Amino acid sequence: MPLYAWPAALRRRLRPVLAQGQDRWRGLSRRERQQVVAMVIVVIVAAVWLLLAKPALDTLQHWGGELPRLRSQAAALKEVLADAGGPTAAPGDASLEQRIRASLDAAGLVGTYRLREADAAWQIEFEGAVDVPRVMAWLLNAPARLGMAVQQVTLQRSEDRGSSGLLDQVQARATVTVQRQTGNGS
Repeated sequence: MPLYAWPAALRRRLRPVLAQGQDRWRGLSRRERQQVVAMVIVVIVAAVWLLLAKPALDTLQHWGGELPRLRSQAAALKEVLADAGGPTAAPGDASLEQRIRASLDAAGLVGTYRLREADAAWQIEFEGAVDVPRVMAWLLNAPARLGMAVQQVTLQRSEDRGSSGLLDQVQARATVTVQRQTGNGS
C-alpha cells in the first residue's frame, strides 16, 4: 500500500471507533463528562510531570550538589598544576637557590636561615631560635612545590623562654634534595 493511501485507510479503520466513542460520550451525564475531562487532565499533567519536569528537576538537583565538589577539585587540580610548573632544576642551579630563598622569605623566615649546597642536596640551617609553626609549615609544604623532598630534619629545642614563658622556639637544620622525575615511558 503506497504511503499517500495511509491516511484514508487509517480514517476507514478509525471511523467506527470514533463513532462508538461519540455514542458513549453522548450517553454520559453532565457530571460524568466533567469527571472524565478531569481524569484526562490529571493523566496529562501526571505524564508531563513524570516524563518532562521531574527528570529535569532531578538533574538540576544532582548538578547543584555536584558543582561545588567539582569546583573544589578543579581548584585543587589548578593548584597542583601550578605547583608542578616546569622541569625541576638540578642541584647547583642558581635559579633553584633563588627559588628556595624566595620560598623561605615568603614563609616569614627572612634573615633566620643560612642556605648552602652540600653534594646533591641543599642544607638549610636556621640561625638562632626560629618560630616552630613557620618552620614546620615550610618543611611540610614548600619543598614539594619546589620539586624537592625533605631528606633529613634536625630540631633542637631552645632553652630561651619567650615572652609567654613557653618553649616555642627551636634551632633547626634541614636537608632537601631534588626529586627525580619519573615518567611512564610513553
